[in-house]
Amino acid sequence: MLLKLRYKLAIVVVLVMIAAVITVVQVHSSNTINVAATTTDKTGVPQTFPPTDIPIADNPAPAQTQEQPLVIDKSPEPLTPPPYRSLRVVLDWYLTPYHAPLIVARERDLFDQENLDVTLITPADPSVAPKLVAAQRAELAVTSQLQLHLMVKQNLPLVRVGALVPVPLATLLTRRDTGIERLAQLKGKTVGYVHDGPARIWLDAMLKDQSIGLSDITLQHVDFALIAALTNKEVDAVIGTMRHVDRRQLAQQGIVVNEFMVDESDLPAYDELIVVANRDVLSRHRRDIGRFFNAVEKATLWLINHPEQGWELVRKAEPGIDTPANARAWPEVLRYLALRPVTLQRQRYQQLETYLLRRGLIETATSARRLAVDIDAELFQDDASPQG
Repeated sequence: MLLKLRYKLAIVVVLVMIAAVITVVQVHSSNTINVAATTTDKTGVPQTFPPTDIPIADNPAPAQTQEQPLVIDKSPEPLTPPPYRSLRVVLDWYLTPYHAPLIVARERDLFDQENLDVTLITPADPSVAPKLVAAQRAELAVTSQLQLHLMVKQNLPLVRVGALVPVPLATLLTRRDTGIERLAQLKGKTVGYVHDGPARIWLDAMLKDQSIGLSDITLQHVDFALIAALTNKEVDAVIGTMRHVDRRQLAQQGIVVNEFMVDESDLPAYDELIVVANRDVLSRHRRDIGRFFNAVEKATLWLINHPEQGWELVRKAEPGIDTPANARAWPEVLRYLALRPVTLQRQRYQQLETYLLRRGLIETATSARRLAVDIDAELFQDDASPQG
């Protein structure tokens, strides 16, 4: 009996000791959590925060806030193309094969691609084109380098900005049935012309080594009707006709002619067809002019690469050009077109000015920089400037 009592007391003691150990462990765990949640502020006063069940990392990473993407519940604004710029181009003559780059640029929408609205204008008077530009009634005009030199002497604010044909084309034609086989035989004859100034320059150079001079010839203004005047025998010869084209046009009518080339004289090489702008307002239109020549250059390269397609396009776009004579002249015409219309050979302008002064055809010389500008260089300077 006594033995059973001792066993019961031992069991009670063990149970009491186990309960005490459990109590000590619980108290220790609670104190550890409270200490971990206690910090000190800048004044040194302990700050205790409520216990938490969330584990506390030794080096907690900063919380990252993820911005929510913005959602625009509407269609984007449509892109507005840049506005078209207008350029009026007055021709020197009715349209001919030598104007083909302008026609192709228009028909293939190359001007449109440069955001240009280009209007080609045929004047009633071939001498009026540069004057319209000088009066700011057009932005560009086609003329000749010879005309430019003479008009600048009249204080017209004109300047060359590009070329369509960079070589001389002018010729003097005589009917073979008149018996005029040599230039010296023009003595006492009548020569028809379109522009008085260039006609005198050409004849002065061509007759320089002949036994006659300008005073031995009668000059007659025939306006646009060079071919008609020679066909109808209103004159004995005409000066200023276009190489390859007019001779074939007369042959088509059964009239055989003798052709004398202006560039076989002492006259310095010059640009036959140039484009002029108004110097006083050049800065206003310079970028548009640059885009204009971008289109013309692309048109010229396309013509060189596709001569047959080019002729088909030109003759259909301008039926007045579609003649057998022009078709036969087409391959030769393409050889004379300017591949880089804005390229400027400034020495040509200075050489011609010096020649005209030496021959007494002008009284004072004008600087080549006053006569012609390089549009590409001007645009580059604008782009490189701090003002943009």
